[in-house]
Amino acid sequence: MQVILSHDVDHITVREHWKDPIIPKFLVRNHLEHVLGKISLRELGHRYADLAHNRWERIEEVMDLHEHHGIRSCFFFGMANGVGLSYPLRHAEKHVPRVIARGFEAGVHGIAYTDEAAMREEHRRFAQLSGRSDFGVRMHYLRQDDTTFRKLAAAGYRFDATIQGARDPYRLHGMWEFPLLLMDGWALDGTKRYQSRDLEGAKRFTIGKLEEAERAGLQYTSILFHDRYYSPAFATWKAWYEWLLVYLKERGHRFITHAEAIARLERTTP
Repeated sequence: MQVILSHDVDHITVREHWKDPIIPKFLVRNHLEHVLGKISLRELGHRYADLAHNRWERIEEVMDLHEHHGIRSCFFFGMANGVGLSYPLRHAEKHVPRVIARGFEAGVHGIAYTDEAAMREEHRRFAQLSGRSDFGVRMHYLRQDDTTFRKLAAAGYRFDATIQGARDPYRLHGMWEFPLLLMDGWALDGTKRYQSRDLEGAKRFTIGKLEEAERAGLQYTSILFHDRYYSPAFATWKAWYEWLLVYLKERGHRFITHAEAIARLERTTP
């Protein structure tokens, strides 16, 4: 399979959350995971260090890891606020040009999913910021209704990466849809709102999803890893992602970007 890797940039700093409940939820989650034996005292300490350093993104570290493996991936940035995505546009303005300059893809982490005017405004902001018109979108928390994808296509998005499932990319309202096979939270949290699996459990879940895709004969598949978790503060998540990249290579899969996949698909799809 050709594997497309992407990252939803949900958080950049700690202080951006001063008006929402993200920090209290984070503190409760930390101590619950420690009490349950899912994270070590050292890992808990790293999480408090991140609070003190006011940093909840690991964009550069993920790009460094991927460059080491010869991989390019896509980072989706918020152009509006909502549902716990609270950073101001100026923070995205700092990171998007750096991501593009290093040869990675960047797109929109969408907030509005029913308001067509707001959806168009998010697209406009990113086009202005990036200087590009060929970018895609993934909705925050994968939110959608029956009108979302038609409106995203009408706004001018080249592709969407919101829909879930073991399915090859396909056209939807004129844009390309890249179904999401696997997300880090599905592997580590399972059905909980906190880490419920250890590394070996996460690996078993992941292998099962990849085998499902292989049995389906997929040519392309998409995997989401949130950049924030590539940190000693989330040691199991970091180790899982490092293992995943090596495992995919050992299994004979290759890595591709959305743009590269679209170019191939448009050469072969009527």
